[in-house]
Amino acid sequence: MSELLSRIIPLSLGAAVSPTVLAAIVLVLGGRRSLARGFAFTAGVFTVLAGLTVSGLVISHQSQPSATRVQVTHDVYGLLGVVLLSLAVISLLRARTHSDTGTPVHTSDPRTDAGLLAVFALGFGLMISNLSTILLYLPAMHMVSSSEASTSAKTLAVVIALAITSIPVTVPMLLRIALPRRSIPIFSAINRFVTDHQRAITITVEVGFGIYLIWRAL
Repeated sequence: MSELLSRIIPLSLGAAVSPTVLAAIVLVLGGRRSLARGFAFTAGVFTVLAGLTVSGLVISHQSQPSATRVQVTHDVYGLLGVVLLSLAVISLLRARTHSDTGTPVHTSDPRTDAGLLAVFALGFGLMISNLSTILLYLPAMHMVSSSEASTSAKTLAVVIALAITSIPVTVPMLLRIALPRRSIPIFSAINRFVTDHQRAITITVEVGFGIYLIWRAL
């Protein structure tokens, strides 16, 4: 169990780094009907994570066994690592041609959203388009499925991975519930930080975990 957790927790932490998702829910929680909209946004994010969880576990379970499966696994890890590094290069090239303006990350205006369905769709869309999270979360699910740990240990590992990956939405939600008024300036500070450092955060995650996955493939 400890070995399994030592393998999935780093990937889950990397998958949890979602600046755009964090900035979006901060905006949502700062608007009208904040809790209702926050839950709708969170539901959209969790819908994607649930789909990724099932896909990762099922595809891994149906993979070919023995040496062939091991080789395919290594090849997939290597490919995912290369993709992450490629995304980092693309981000760097964009940084050279488009300077950051320092304006907040605009996803939608929570004060004028049409309704809860629109916020749900926003959470769903941002998460399903978050390639770095997907490319790190799926290998974590593969590790769980291919592990020789007990069913209960695998279940716990999935819950832990899901809990870590969803931190960008669950922590702001809990903060908004626990500190309804004091959380507003905190959200403003978070939004400014994410806006100022979004590209640097994303590139760091893509490079670091891209190298990690390639190392796992060797």
